[in-house]
Amino acid sequence: MLARMRGTLLLVASLLLPACAPRTARVMRADGDLAIAWSDAERAKPIAVRPLRADDRHSVMLVRLAGAEKPHIHADHDLVVVLLSGRVRMHLFGTTGTTSHGHVQPLGPGDVVEIPRGFAHWAENIDADASVAYVISTPPYDPADTVPVEPGR
Repeated sequence: MLARMRGTLLLVASLLLPACAPRTARVMRADGDLAIAWSDAERAKPIAVRPLRADDRHSVMLVRLAGAEKPHIHADHDLVVVLLSGRVRMHLFGTTGTTSHGHVQPLGPGDVVEIPRGFAHWAENIDADASVAYVISTPPYDPADTVPVEPGR
């Protein structure tokens, strides 16, 4: 599984590096050397976002999930989420936001989820420690684009 995750991260990096400035290589591994120095304030939050870089086409960030998101959509953003560490239960409920069109998917390190704009979803950490994900947003992420929804209605 670790080899699969490393391969996934190398693929993601090879796709993004040509479009990013400054052009530097970055390797993040979940096999014990994922060295991210989260501040005390970030560790105190159920969800902390650490922007890594952005340009006019996309943004890249680390997300630390110690609790659970609220159900939401991103009206104008597509997301690719690569779980680096921890275990997450990803709730995916489609464009209607109804439970009849969705499912819950457990995720572990190396798993990748594509979430198209307008697709209702939320993640909840199910690990003893916080989970960390590498998230790519197209176009660049704007927190105002996170729209709460109520699944099942």
